[in-house]
Amino acid sequence: MSTNLSSHGTLPIADTLTGLRSIGSVWRRFAAYVMDGILLGVIGAGVGTAFFDKLSQLGLWGRLFGFCIAVAYFTFFDSRIGNGQTFGKRLLELRVIDVQGNTISFAKSLLRTAIFVVPSFLYELRLPESRTPWIVSAAIFVVVLWVGGSTLYLIIFDRHSRQGLHDLAIGSYVANANDTGSVGTEQIAKVQWAILGVLLVIISATAGIVISMFEERPPFPQMRQDAGLVEQMDGVQRAHVRDTLLHSSSSGGVKKDLILSITLKSKSLNQEAFADAVARTILQNDRNAQNYDQLSILLIRGYDIGIAQRWNHQEFVHTPAEWRQRVLGASPAQIPTSTHQ
Repeated sequence: MSTNLSSHGTLPIADTLTGLRSIGSVWRRFAAYVMDGILLGVIGAGVGTAFFDKLSQLGLWGRLFGFCIAVAYFTFFDSRIGNGQTFGKRLLELRVIDVQGNTISFAKSLLRTAIFVVPSFLYELRLPESRTPWIVSAAIFVVVLWVGGSTLYLIIFDRHSRQGLHDLAIGSYVANANDTGSVGTEQIAKVQWAILGVLLVIISATAGIVISMFEERPPFPQMRQDAGLVEQMDGVQRAHVRDTLLHSSSSGGVKKDLILSITLKSKSLNQEAFADAVARTILQNDRNAQNYDQLSILLIRGYDIGIAQRWNHQEFVHTPAEWRQRVLGASPAQIPTSTHQ
């Protein structure tokens, strides 16, 4: 077998170098993700426009619907079926590969995508407040903050491989698409794992302590009870109760407002009549409601599928005395004291 030698009897320099792929830079990966997010957002908005009424009835299942769309998109295009490139990666000349430089299988791409996408879809998940144990809220907090945060941390600070948790799980890399060959690998420094381990302990402990203490601190238990009463009403997906201080521009004083934000699933519901029914339920069961300057009932209808959302709002605001007159037809002195604690 003949060998191509230079005039000096040595191999050309190009033939003596090992071809290693360069890892994609942080800014290109984030830019690619933003572009993919915009594309999915456009798709989600289109689906939402065509099927608004159907999606508005899904409630929490809407997030699952959007999750399936996102997982299908990233899994298909990041695998060898899509040549390892989503729309954003193609524009930024990036490709998902394994250590040998080959595109990954559909199954590996599915696992990679699931780990990457789950924190995004759990973030701001609108769970029913009265039926969600604090341990569930704490677990979601940990998954969102630690899994999502760890992936972001590793991509930014692990300069050798830029592997997030989703990449480490299957041994994938996001490399320059125009390069060839395998990837030069280095193990993640032990100090990085130590940092992530400490963060996991801190985040888990903080989530458990803060959420459990917050749920027991007045007036949250009463607000949770109010939310439970409303969530038992027909046509309600979720109720959120909070209070706030409002600065009055007319009097210059401060008003205390009790706000009930209620997500509905029924299209034909008479919203004004429903707001009256909510006010009646609160006034009859929450003796503390009369201590507020305003009782605001915000009725919300729409959808949230993770990749897109749209909400329609209608608000009804009266003082507790006005609500009493409106829904009970009685003055405060005529209202019997509630025994509901």
